[in-house]
Amino acid sequence: MYKVMVEKSKVLFYEWGVWKNMSFYENIFIGRQDLSQQQMEALGANLCLFITQNGGDVVRSEYCGFRNLAYPIKKSRKGHYYIIQLKADGPLIKELERVMRINEDIIRQLTVRVDEFVDSENIISQAKTLADIMAKDAGYRHASDKTVVTEEVAEEVESASTEVQE
Repeated sequence: MYKVMVEKSKVLFYEWGVWKNMSFYENIFIGRQDLSQQQMEALGANLCLFITQNGGDVVRSEYCGFRNLAYPIKKSRKGHYYIIQLKADGPLIKELERVMRINEDIIRQLTVRVDEFVDSENIISQAKTLADIMAKDAGYRHASDKTVVTEEVAEEVESASTEVQE
């Protein structure tokens, strides 16, 4: 018999006479820079298979690209990012983190419990575009925008000089 009861940030499953407490998690991990994209996607697929075989549920998994790291990790300056959104219980998360620590292809990983999943195509790309929008709103200009900045400054100087003359 299989029943499901949904609460905020939890899913309770009744299976084989036992209620299982499953929460929502997001796991992001960074793969070594010398892996190819196909190897990284295969690694992500293996981890998703591990999750489903041990009683979890993978909601979404996504390869997020090859990006620069903020600081060197294990002599790597770049890495492949991969995100997995899953429903699981505590012991499965502990075992998943243990397996990821043992794997030599994963240089860093983080698992976070969330209240609900964000429905979007690429979370990391959205964060990058949001940072770009916020930087533009703050008045920051890119180095290639020198002509735009100088024209704006020139217009402001002209308008200020005409006001002073009047």
